[in-house]
This record gives sequence, structure tokens and C-alpha cells, in this order.
Amino acid sequence: MNTKSFIAICATVVLASCSTPQNFNYLQDLENGQQTAITVDGHIRLQPNDQITVIVKSKDPQLSNLFNKSLATQISQGTTAGSQYIAPYTVSPQGTIEIPVVGEIQISGMTRYEAEQAIKRELQKELLKDANVTVELHNMTYTVTGEVKAPGVYKIEKDQLTLMEALGKAGDLSQYGKRDSVMVVRTEGNMQKTYILSLNSAKDLFGSEAYYIHQNDIIYVKANDVRARQSTANGNETRSISFWLSIVSVLTTVAVLVFK
Repeated sequence: MNTKSFIAICATVVLASCSTPQNFNYLQDLENGQQTAITVDGHIRLQPNDQITVIVKSKDPQLSNLFNKSLATQISQGTTAGSQYIAPYTVSPQGTIEIPVVGEIQISGMTRYEAEQAIKRELQKELLKDANVTVELHNMTYTVTGEVKAPGVYKIEKDQLTLMEALGKAGDLSQYGKRDSVMVVRTEGNMQKTYILSLNSAKDLFGSEAYYIHQNDIIYVKANDVRARQSTANGNETRSISFWLSIVSVLTTVAVLVFK
């Protein structure tokens, strides 16, 4: 083997080592103009211990306020701030909320839109024939942990919050996050269900039940092999481009000396 051949082989190995991994980019199987159907329902379904706000309005404001729970005025340093809010309802272990005058209404398993209709029907049976009901999600969260830039607990502010949006709020995956095996742990009754999906594949992502995030979901991003090596006892550092260039320089020097 001559010197030029030896150097060429070394260069090929280094370039291969420094190339972008195939599982680094997201949604690799998508093409321009491609349409993909989303078959899962992303609407939040209410569960025991969830909190919601219920706002009732009608042509008679005084009568409407009888059904608005704990209308309160915020107080700051002994003086009223002038702003008001509706205290939330907490869904009971039996899946109900208790509306003044009306009594208990079963809403567990419903979307907030379905809950609006259920409450409206009960109110129309009593005093408010023209009741207008709005239900909003309150204090619902999900957790992002592992190899993301800003792990933490985040608030669900809307229905159909996607996994990509949830990760985006956490600053996206770090360079050490495994994109092909993101884990979502979801509470379903007394059970925990785990979903593992790949961000590299649109087919895998869009077809997963975990594509939309639900309340109390835990999103965990595993560490890749580079991070795993860094955490070993000997504290290996990332193989940077400068590291490999140094290796090539040493090998080249050795080759020149051997084949001179």
C-alpha cells in the first residue's frame, strides 16, 4: 500500500464518521405536495381531577351569575384590582361537576364542546332558556423531560396540541436527543400506556395515538450514544471534527514515516 492510498482510506473513514446520521432529520419520508390523513382525535377528553371554567351568559346577567361559580375580585395589598375571574370546577372522582341550582352533571369522557352542550341542556330545564355556555380548559399540563433544551411542565392551552408543538415549547430536542424513539407516557384510568414513536417518519408520527398530547402526558426524549458515552466513568468527550482531523494528521505523519 502506498502513502496516497493510505491517506485516501483514512480520509474516507473520517468523512463517514463526520457525516450527518440518517436518523437526525425529522419527517424524512415526506415529499413535496404529499397529503397525509390524521386519523386520531386530538380533542381533550375530560377526566376526574381535571379543572375547567364554566361561564354562563344570558339576556339576564344577574340570573346568569347564579350559575357562575365563585365570581371573585382579585385583591392586591388590601385594595381591589378591579379584575374578576370565574373560579374553576374540579371534575369529581365520579366524573361530575356540581352546578348551583342544577346539581351534578356527568362530563367525564366528554370534550369541552360536548360538556358545553350537556350543561346548557340542564340549564335550559331550569331557569335559563336562552343560556349560552362556554367551557375552557384550566390548569391542564404535560411534562417534557430528557434530551430537550428546556425540560419542564407546560400548560395545555388548546385542543389538538401536537407532539411537535409540545417539543417546540420545550425548545426542541438537543443534539443528543434520539429522534427515532421518543416516548410518550399517558394515564388512562388506573393504567399508564406507553407510546414510542419516531420523529424521522411522518407515517409513524401522524398515525400514532400520541400525535396529539393529552393532559398529564409525560414526553421523554432518550439520549443518543454520544451522550451515553459522555456519561461513562471515564468522561469521554464528543468526537468533534477537530478531533478527527487530529487523528488524520497523526495517521498521515505515521504513513509518511512508514512509506518514506
